[in-house]
Amino acid sequence: MRHLFLFLKGMLMGAADLVPGVSGGTIALITGIYKELLESINSFSWNTLKHIRKKGLTDVWKKLNGFFLLTVFSGIITSILLLSQILEWFINNEPIGLWSFFFGLLIASIVYLIKTDLSLNISSILYLCLGAVFSFLSTQFHGTGEDFSLWYLFISGFIGISAMILPGLSGAYILLVMGVYQTILSNVRQAQELLFDFNQAKLFAVASVLGVFTFGMICGIKVFSKILTWLLKLYPKQIMAVLIGLMIGALHKVWPWQKEIIIDSSSIIEKTIAVFPSSFEGGDPQIIKALILMFLGFKILFVIECTKSIQKK
Repeated sequence: MRHLFLFLKGMLMGAADLVPGVSGGTIALITGIYKELLESINSFSWNTLKHIRKKGLTDVWKKLNGFFLLTVFSGIITSILLLSQILEWFINNEPIGLWSFFFGLLIASIVYLIKTDLSLNISSILYLCLGAVFSFLSTQFHGTGEDFSLWYLFISGFIGISAMILPGLSGAYILLVMGVYQTILSNVRQAQELLFDFNQAKLFAVASVLGVFTFGMICGIKVFSKILTWLLKLYPKQIMAVLIGLMIGALHKVWPWQKEIIIDSSSIIEKTIAVFPSSFEGGDPQIIKALILMFLGFKILFVIECTKSIQKK
């Protein structure tokens, strides 16, 4: 039963990582697997693997928490492969509904974490504000471009993976800022199409892009997980306050009603800003639908909490 729940949590993380403005790290935090995920990733090293000859594969597998990592990452990969086209469709065709759901989920997550993990003192409030300001400023940049060198894709993967371990800091949004989001999403879709319509030249092109990007992710997750594990051991209360602040600072990017700011004399969207439904210029604001989906997103946190209590029994 535990592995089934871990797989589903991995799928939720994968779905969140696909959406700009939402963090897979947030899902890991609210589902109770955040610290175990960091520690498990951090234990995966060349020195540990070298002990296979002496201690055997079974002993090393347990030390790496192999079943946990395999189950969670299987869920993440499955979700990305199955949901990439669906989420791309929702982003393009039902943006208000999609963002409303994630906004409700993020609000519930913040309220829950403030109640359970935030110490109400001046120091924690200052660290929370620091995280919120950093997260807000990180969403003020924008990226453009279509063709990228392999080294740039590596750097994008290295930085973008921070979403998996930094709640509130969306890796998908970082990729959007760096200008590679559509490129990666498009290549994931093309990889799926190759299963039914094989083309050698297309395979090489897709494998080059996704291979280099994935290698960057692997390197990045090792670096970020090691740093965060170290910080959480030394300064647990301060780091939790910063992580909650990161989530608060990202709220405006998940707000369903956004106004597009367009560069003068061009059709390029420079950035978007959150506005009231009455100031929304993208057609029908769909307020009733948005409120219903916000409520569903808010309530789903309690469903996730129930799964945690079921696993403890």
